[in-house]
Amino acid sequence: MSLSVLQARFIDGTLLVFDTASGRCLAGAGANHYRPWLFPLYTPRGQIVLREFPFDHPFHNGCFVAQHPVHAGARSANFWAAPPPRNAQDELFADVGRIATAPDMRAEPQGKGVRVTLQCVWRDADDRPVLDEARSFEFALAGDAVLCDVTSRKLAAYGPLEFPATKFGGIGVRIDPRLLPGAGGSVLADDGRRGDASIVHDRPSRFVACEGTADGTARFGLCLIGRDRALPWFVRDYGLALLNPTWRKGIALGAGECWEMTLRLIAYDGALDARRADGWASF
Repeated sequence: MSLSVLQARFIDGTLLVFDTASGRCLAGAGANHYRPWLFPLYTPRGQIVLREFPFDHPFHNGCFVAQHPVHAGARSANFWAAPPPRNAQDELFADVGRIATAPDMRAEPQGKGVRVTLQCVWRDADDRPVLDEARSFEFALAGDAVLCDVTSRKLAAYGPLEFPATKFGGIGVRIDPRLLPGAGGSVLADDGRRGDASIVHDRPSRFVACEGTADGTARFGLCLIGRDRALPWFVRDYGLALLNPTWRKGIALGAGECWEMTLRLIAYDGALDARRADGWASF
């Protein structure tokens, strides 16, 4: 019997994670000039659960970290939007900065899984540094599910920072369209809730999931679990799910202070129930 062990390989500038037992690619991570993100993410049977980007929101990339605005003294920077703009007069593209990612993305074994680490500098529209970020993707197999913990640790390395209350912030996920209510999928949350995004939008929940079928019979989905269970979720039927600590209240960091958050993504085969969700919820 072959044991599943995850292995990371760099192929054409992209880090891909493989199951050595099946030979399947399970996930990938990479960066361009403007930001890094997680894409793709597959279930063990090979169903993709993330969308690389929607055409009307090209800056919603797979699983991404973003924030707008960020104040560093008198400076203000926008790390939510990223080129290309949607149109020539797009008002969301003011003060656009970038999340510059060091080229030495690292991958190391972690038990039977893989931990990927990135070092980033968030730079404003004039390319001046605003903050440092350490980001990690921790991949593991859990039977018929692939787990990925996405952690963002922001450091006020260049002076005090303010993250005002905003809906444009946190860790975001664009979900594969096949899992959305418009394609026959369902949104699931704790206490047996099932339906569209209204069942969980603007409410806390132990988990949020989108589930559908690949061929009308085989169920699969994406489950999301935040480390901070008190936060309300931002979930829309067009496929955006966002865990945002700054949605209702801003965050201020003194020089040298950190802000850390983690979102767990679970790409699963089969149908979700409370037992499975509870088993994935322990960080």
